[in-house]
Amino acid sequence: MSSPPSPYQRRHRPPANSGERLFDPPPVATPERPGVAIDQLVDNNRLLRAAFGTRVGDLKLWELIAATRRELLTVAFEYTSSYRDAHRPSSTADWINAPIIMGGHQPELFHPGVWLKNFAIDAYARRLGGTAVNLVVDTDCCREATVGVPVGTPAAARLVRVPFDRPGPAIAWEDRAIVDPDCFRSFGQRAGELLSPLVPDCMLRRWWPLAIERAAEGHRLGLAIAQARHQLEDRWGLETLEIPVSELMRLPTVMVLMAWLLARSRELHDAYNTALANYRRRHRQRGRARPMPDLAERTIDPAEGPWLEVPWWIWSEDDLSRRRVFANTATPGVLAISDLDTLRVELPISLDTPPSKWVDALSRMEEHALRLRPRAIVTTLIARLLVADVFVHGIGGAAYDEITDDVIRSLTGCDPPRHAVVSGTLRLPLTGQFPELQSRYPAAELADVHRQLRDLEYHPETYLEPVAEQPESIRDLVRAKRQWIQTHPTPTLARRRCQEIRGANQQLAAHTAPIRRRLLDRVKPLTEAAHAARMLRSRELPWCFFPEKTLRDFLLLEID
Repeated sequence: MSSPPSPYQRRHRPPANSGERLFDPPPVATPERPGVAIDQLVDNNRLLRAAFGTRVGDLKLWELIAATRRELLTVAFEYTSSYRDAHRPSSTADWINAPIIMGGHQPELFHPGVWLKNFAIDAYARRLGGTAVNLVVDTDCCREATVGVPVGTPAAARLVRVPFDRPGPAIAWEDRAIVDPDCFRSFGQRAGELLSPLVPDCMLRRWWPLAIERAAEGHRLGLAIAQARHQLEDRWGLETLEIPVSELMRLPTVMVLMAWLLARSRELHDAYNTALANYRRRHRQRGRARPMPDLAERTIDPAEGPWLEVPWWIWSEDDLSRRRVFANTATPGVLAISDLDTLRVELPISLDTPPSKWVDALSRMEEHALRLRPRAIVTTLIARLLVADVFVHGIGGAAYDEITDDVIRSLTGCDPPRHAVVSGTLRLPLTGQFPELQSRYPAAELADVHRQLRDLEYHPETYLEPVAEQPESIRDLVRAKRQWIQTHPTPTLARRRCQEIRGANQQLAAHTAPIRRRLLDRVKPLTEAAHAARMLRSRELPWCFFPEKTLRDFLLLEID
């Protein structure tokens, strides 16, 4: 029997054509691959997780998993119920034991291919009789509050950055308040008017009032967008729960795993860097900053030993900028964490102290407005190890989670549960309004113009045919050039041969100048049209720029 494929053999590319979707595995087995579906992946992952003999403090891993699933489902249900209807089974035990399918993304105006993950986790969960939970990654950084809106005509479209809030500092979404409520309220109207010549029936203006309503309730930029999007999913029949990652990190069971990882900071630090090195080798990437930098090691005072960077961020209420975290375990029974600048906290966290002290210590940090939040690798490690029967990634997240897999293997000695991959491509439906787009390819036309300009430079005689009908001076130039081309380039003649051919081309170019001018006149408009076409064909435009029918046809999944 053949061995199972290596986890590194899965390679995914975004679907090329608009409307195409990628599901690995599919919700339901297909005739082409009858043994590949979400059911089999869940069963396989549960077997993998059962093999873990790891102890986290005084708990076996399976005990911590059961407790975490209970906490997460309860808090996610309460959070979701605060702004939309949510469903939970009458039996809590059945709820906890049923499959949990998770995904997650930042609370941004992402493209339809990202949004497809939310519909996929709902379809997977329905198929399995389980629960779908989406993580709102509000611990990531909000770097700007603008979105690129296509404006103009298909032949001369351009992207205009339109703000949905006034610029603010680059801080985590969980702390990013709405700075300019008027700017936020007017965004749907402003962006919709700019977009209307290209997409007159986009979702944005009809959906944005939901975001305004949620902003009035919570005043948080990211949560207003995420909750309004989740409300729309409710109207379209999805039964997913959601929970911000900032809330996930406040669960006591999650704090236990975080503290256990921090207590093993040397092992985690080395496992992380080794996993990065293996990833770079597999993907032939050079440079120690790709796909992310190595964790650093610093020695400030030789007496206290090295400070090891760990994959978390830290910040305080007084300074909301995220900073790198360094850990030091030189003092027995104490974990010191610091940004090696202004923040330093000593916690009673070690492998010899009980988990109850770990939770108390991390809870006190929250009470004192100190935020300790995991980076992406640790976030998905927690979700995949403690909660999800299957975690659903996009293509980028799936690639980087090779690193998570290696870290889990290094720390536990076991193979991690495998993730699913979902993505799709949807482009603006412009051909109905602009049918000429179906038959015009400005990039190809531009390439042809550049080819002709190159031919005019090196083969001008081809544009003067039939040569026999040209004046004698042109016929003489062409004849001389052909003779030199046929001359063997000996060391003695090579230089002169090149000069004579080039000279003939320059003299012939005077007779093709009108053709060259006509071609050059086409370069700028074709360049603009090609740029416009490339921008309008982008799969990265926000989902709310699309018509509702286009979105529903792409996103809603039939699983029967």
